[in-house]
Amino acid sequence: MQTITLNIEDSFYNSFMELLNNISKDKIEIVDSGFPADVIVSSKEEVRRRVHEAEQRIDSGEFLTQDEYRKEMDAFLKTL
Repeated sequence: MQTITLNIEDSFYNSFMELLNNISKDKIEIVDSGFPADVIVSSKEEVRRRVHEAEQRIDSGEFLTQDEYRKEMDAFLKTL
Protein backbone atom coordinates (compact mmCIF):
# COMPACT_ATOMS: atom_id res chain seq x y z
CA MET A 1 0.00 0.00 0.00
CA GLN A 2 1.00 3.60 -0.58
CA THR A 3 0.70 6.29 2.10
CA ILE A 4 -0.29 9.93 1.54
CA THR A 5 -0.74 12.91 3.84
CA LEU A 6 -3.54 15.39 3.16
CA ASN A 7 -4.56 18.75 4.56
CA ILE A 8 -8.34 19.02 4.44
CA GLU A 9 -10.39 22.16 4.99
CA ASP A 10 -12.21 21.90 8.33
CA SER A 11 -15.58 22.58 6.74
CA PHE A 12 -15.09 19.65 4.32
CA TYR A 13 -13.51 17.16 6.77
CA ASN A 14 -16.67 15.28 7.79
CA SER A 15 -17.79 14.89 4.16
CA PHE A 16 -14.36 13.69 3.16
CA MET A 17 -14.21 11.13 5.97
CA GLU A 18 -17.68 9.91 5.04
CA LEU A 19 -16.47 9.40 1.49
CA LEU A 20 -13.43 7.45 2.68
CA ASN A 21 -15.51 5.33 5.05
CA ASN A 22 -17.66 4.21 2.10
CA ILE A 23 -14.67 2.72 0.28
CA SER A 24 -14.06 -0.98 0.83
CA LYS A 25 -11.77 -1.61 3.82
CA ASP A 26 -9.59 -3.91 1.73
CA LYS A 27 -8.81 -0.99 -0.61
CA ILE A 28 -7.83 1.70 1.91
CA GLU A 29 -6.84 1.92 5.55
CA ILE A 30 -7.24 5.12 7.53
CA VAL A 31 -4.04 5.19 9.54
CA ASP A 32 -4.69 8.40 11.49
CA SER A 33 -7.96 10.24 11.27
CA GLY A 34 -6.82 13.00 13.60
CA PHE A 35 -9.17 11.84 16.33
CA PRO A 36 -8.21 9.76 19.36
CA ALA A 37 -9.08 6.09 18.76
CA ASP A 38 -11.56 6.03 21.64
CA VAL A 39 -13.65 8.75 19.96
CA ILE A 40 -14.20 6.89 16.68
CA VAL A 41 -17.23 4.60 16.55
CA SER A 42 -17.08 1.77 14.04
CA SER A 43 -20.47 0.11 14.39
CA LYS A 44 -24.05 0.49 15.61
CA GLU A 45 -23.31 -2.05 18.32
CA GLU A 46 -20.47 0.14 19.60
CA VAL A 47 -22.83 3.14 19.71
CA ARG A 48 -25.41 1.11 21.64
CA ARG A 49 -22.75 -0.09 24.09
CA ARG A 50 -21.44 3.43 24.69
CA VAL A 51 -24.92 4.88 25.17
CA HIS A 52 -25.80 2.09 27.60
CA GLU A 53 -22.57 2.71 29.56
CA ALA A 54 -23.26 6.46 29.67
CA GLU A 55 -26.82 5.85 30.91
CA GLN A 56 -25.44 3.61 33.68
CA ARG A 57 -22.93 6.30 34.65
CA ILE A 58 -25.73 8.89 34.82
CA ASP A 59 -27.86 6.54 36.94
CA SER A 60 -24.93 5.95 39.31
CA GLY A 61 -24.43 9.70 39.73
CA GLU A 62 -21.09 9.82 37.92
CA PHE A 63 -22.52 12.03 35.15
CA LEU A 64 -25.17 14.74 35.29
CA THR A 65 -28.39 14.63 33.32
CA GLN A 66 -28.96 17.49 30.88
CA ASP A 67 -31.34 19.17 33.34
CA GLU A 68 -28.92 18.80 36.26
CA TYR A 69 -26.10 20.21 34.13
CA ARG A 70 -28.21 23.19 33.06
CA LYS A 71 -29.18 23.96 36.68
CA GLU A 72 -25.56 23.77 37.85
CA MET A 73 -24.38 25.98 34.98
CA ASP A 74 -27.14 28.52 35.65
CA ALA A 75 -26.17 28.66 39.32
CA PHE A 76 -22.49 29.00 38.43
CA LEU A 77 -23.09 31.77 35.88
CA LYS A 78 -25.07 33.74 38.45
CA THR A 79 -21.98 33.80 40.67
CA LEU A 80 -19.93 35.58 38.01
